[in-house]
Amino acid sequence: MELIQDPRCYTDICIDGKWFHHDHCTDTAYMLWGGTTPHIQLDKTPKTENELIDLLNHANRG
Repeated sequence: MELIQDPRCYTDICIDGKWFHHDHCTDTAYMLWGGTTPHIQLDKTPKTENELIDLLNHANRG
């Protein structure tokens, strides 16, 4: 599914039991959990939900 290219929109997505928040039109995301939230720098700004999932999986390796 294409992500709406509007900075007022966001996507929350669960990957392997971990929830992530991504503000559209940005190349960042963060894990949703109480307290300090780990910030994730994505390789690029995703245009689709599948691309967001791939970028998050890539960022979480290692």
